[in-house]
Amino acid sequence: MPKKFNYSDFEKQKNKELESLFADWIKQLSKNKTPIDNGSKDKTSPAACFAKDGFFPGYFDDNNLKVCFIGRETRLIGGYDFRDTTKEFFDDPDPKNSWWRRILKIMYGIQNNGEIEFKKLNTIDILNEMYDSNKYGFAVINISKFSNDYPNNWESNTNLIDRFLKDSELDKRNFFNEELEILSPDVIITANLWNGLIKEEYLNLCLPPEKFINEKKLKDNVAIYYEFNLNGKKIDFIDLYHFSAPGKSDKYCYYNPVMKILFNKNRK
Repeated sequence: MPKKFNYSDFEKQKNKELESLFADWIKQLSKNKTPIDNGSKDKTSPAACFAKDGFFPGYFDDNNLKVCFIGRETRLIGGYDFRDTTKEFFDDPDPKNSWWRRILKIMYGIQNNGEIEFKKLNTIDILNEMYDSNKYGFAVINISKFSNDYPNNWESNTNLIDRFLKDSELDKRNFFNEELEILSPDVIITANLWNGLIKEEYLNLCLPPEKFINEKKLKDNVAIYYEFNLNGKKIDFIDLYHFSAPGKSDKYCYYNPVMKILFNKNRK
């Protein structure tokens, strides 16, 4: 049986706020009547292509450091909530799924204040502990909510991302900023968003450059750290390689850089 995500009353209210935001967002996207090409012949409308995202249980716990991971787009989940698609992985985690494996290891290290040695990290054990405690404690969202449903092309669909961001008209109502305001993270970790696959004009609307201060690059450029002004609150902002990037070390390109930035520790 797939694992269930049990939310507190406060978290349920936050989910309602996200649902209301997504409904308005889809309404805005629906102003463009041109059918969407997201790789699925059965999904051509904004509602059918829109992949809802958000947070897992425990995110808003008082003792939790709220960490929000931000990617470019989802895959093969048009019309669904992201939690529907993670249940299968969370029930039987596949070490080959580098996206979730890296996120879970980073999050577990953060939850343990950087004290866990990398060699002691095990994806299945991490998930079981999070499930038993009902404290996953993190959010995962994407810049584009249109799911890339091309079955055999795993590269970012730049045309689909551009269509989503253009039709969102974030300069009139910044839905992305409103989502971040609801989530109110303490830490944002992004997946190589500034590699040219998303147009700079759209990224600047989602994550305005004037809100980034005190840039620091780690050795070998495995991570870039900033302080980020999120609605008047200074938070930690880390940009890493894409979480699905092949050939990158989980330890040296993901786990260690984040632990060093947040806790000034490199774990063995």
